[in-house]
Amino acid sequence: MKSGLRRMAVLLGILGIGDLVMVPFMLAANHHDSSGNPPMAAVILGAVLGAATLASIPGLLQGRRWAFWVATISRGLDTVSAVLGVFAGPGTLFVVVGAITAVLSIACIVALTRLSSPRAALRRATS
Repeated sequence: MKSGLRRMAVLLGILGIGDLVMVPFMLAANHHDSSGNPPMAAVILGAVLGAATLASIPGLLQGRRWAFWVATISRGLDTVSAVLGVFAGPGTLFVVVGAITAVLSIACIVALTRLSSPRAALRRATS
């Protein structure tokens, strides 16, 4: 496996795990006070996006087209969610994590779109 695909898998793993790690913090913020805190839909979306990102990694490494689309769409939606967290986050933690997540998700989307085809990338990686 070429290091580019390995780095992509690591970046997706970090972002997916990061989404799942933020769920308890968003739940805690949601239950303390209802003003300006993450809505329950954002908490659920974060968990779903994290799980979808992690689920796409093995398929992406195998060159599956569905995994490419799942990773791209989940990172795109997470970018929107992260930007909302930056501008409307209830605390400094949400703003900082949202900014980092937005930058890494955009980098991930750019790297994914540079793959002309997941199967072609896999062939290049194994040769």
